[in-house]
Amino acid sequence: MSYHLLTIEQFSEEGIRFPGYIVSSTAPINVEDKEEITVQRDPDEVLEEIAEYLKNHEGDAEILIAIHGYNSSKSGARWWYEETRKYIGRNFDSQVSSGFLVIGYRWPSEQVLPNTGSLKKNVQKILKFLRGAFSALPKPLAITGTFGLAIWIIGGILNTTIAVFRAVNDLTILIASSIVLTISLCVLVVILTIFVLRISGYFRDTYRAANYGVSDLVEFIRQLDKKIVSQSPGVNINQNYEFWEKSENDRRRIRLHFIGHSMGAYVVANTVRVLSDVFDRRSIGTLNTNRQKKAPSSNIGNVFRLGRLVLVAPDISSETIVSGRGNPLRSSLRRFEEAYLFSNEGDMVLKIASTAANYFSFPANSRDGGYRLGNVLVKSSSNANIEKMGIVNLDDQGILVPLEGEAFLNCLYLREGVPLSIRQKEVGIENERFIAELFTYFDCTDYKENGKGIVSKALGKPFLSFWDYVSLIFSRIDGHGGFLYNSDAHFCRQVIYGLSSLGFEKFLNTIEPNQSGQASREPRQRQYLLKLFSQQCQAKGIQVLLANERYDVNILRSEIKSDRRGY
Repeated sequence: MSYHLLTIEQFSEEGIRFPGYIVSSTAPINVEDKEEITVQRDPDEVLEEIAEYLKNHEGDAEILIAIHGYNSSKSGARWWYEETRKYIGRNFDSQVSSGFLVIGYRWPSEQVLPNTGSLKKNVQKILKFLRGAFSALPKPLAITGTFGLAIWIIGGILNTTIAVFRAVNDLTILIASSIVLTISLCVLVVILTIFVLRISGYFRDTYRAANYGVSDLVEFIRQLDKKIVSQSPGVNINQNYEFWEKSENDRRRIRLHFIGHSMGAYVVANTVRVLSDVFDRRSIGTLNTNRQKKAPSSNIGNVFRLGRLVLVAPDISSETIVSGRGNPLRSSLRRFEEAYLFSNEGDMVLKIASTAANYFSFPANSRDGGYRLGNVLVKSSSNANIEKMGIVNLDDQGILVPLEGEAFLNCLYLREGVPLSIRQKEVGIENERFIAELFTYFDCTDYKENGKGIVSKALGKPFLSFWDYVSLIFSRIDGHGGFLYNSDAHFCRQVIYGLSSLGFEKFLNTIEPNQSGQASREPRQRQYLLKLFSQQCQAKGIQVLLANERYDVNILRSEIKSDRRGY
């Protein structure tokens, strides 16, 4: 039996230039589980191999870490990670850096509904799962639930018997039935609600993500940091650390990029939060929540630097892009050099299931506080009732229409009639710079391929109605994972994997086949590529709100603003 915190397995080569690994936490689904973990190779040995690869590509080394979400099986997560590496290898092999590396991180998520391929085995597993969930129910609740069920059954039998033999009049039977039904329902509804929350696995996965997923990923990055430092050219460990300390602002540091899907976004943000050096002088500001004067660095540990963050249908609170006292992830999210969000109003997993579950736990006083980041909508600032596809803050010449502060927030909606600017005012923080402005948003609600909606029905409405949501519930559309798992989502996958592996500017160079792999030297060329990209998004029904920083840095090539002071 293995007692390692992690297992690390390398993917097969399959003609792909850069390596890929799957790193899996060995934490159990239930704390009582004692499954034997099969380790093909010693994790320390594989860490040495990864560190050597990165050290051999010093100055050009990058790691893309993909993290799955809630209710994910081991096989499902592995498939996605392998597909991520294959897609990048097939489409961006010549553009990614020479020291590029893909890592898929598997945290101990619990698949609620098994899919073994056999109906009999699936039924057996579901029944076993339900029995286990019921047996774990606290004894007082189990007894109360059984009592309520017994009242309902016995009352039903007695009322039926009395009615058959006409022992009493109909009014008495009706009153007695109502009393019995009311008592039993009051008992059963409470117990059933608790039971359904248990078998949904949502809160259990949240616990595992926070206490196992985050901590084990932190430990993996720390151990890799240690291995890389140990392979440095110094004659002793102290000189090795000095070697990296001198690389504070040069290209030697290894870029860390992340793709976080669903609850994986929560794992990413909290991992960075833990890894951040809280005693770094630049990250210590004042106690004034309006003007903290913090300028946290993107550097993490001794050898790493945070690069690109891509959140796909993130199952985290929409408050994470609201600058306020209630935002616990603000300081970690603003450390990334580039940040992107892919959302969908028709994501019913987030719209109903996740929002309803967080109604019990998220400390908000209003409905708006419980909405999820994966449902944020992009609208034209001029009129929310007019659908403008493509980059909504770009003019016809490919020049950005500068939107700052409240004007930028007015392009983002939590729901109909509630732009993000309203929510920002409700939390009572009046900043000059808002963290929401660091993200570039891709609203894929009306995203189409081959004439059909991919993550929604692509109805072309400014906002979906109640009946649109109802129809989506009973449709076969995967509004939560369709960005990545739908075989027809060619354009969306191209953008997600292109941005995460290349960054914004290098990705734009792949838009024009004739310029693929060639850097655009003139701003006019880059503006042309940006305009072309906007037209492609428009043709696919995707609305994009481009961050001002992306335009300034990657199109105009202004001085890179590493200062996150004020966000």
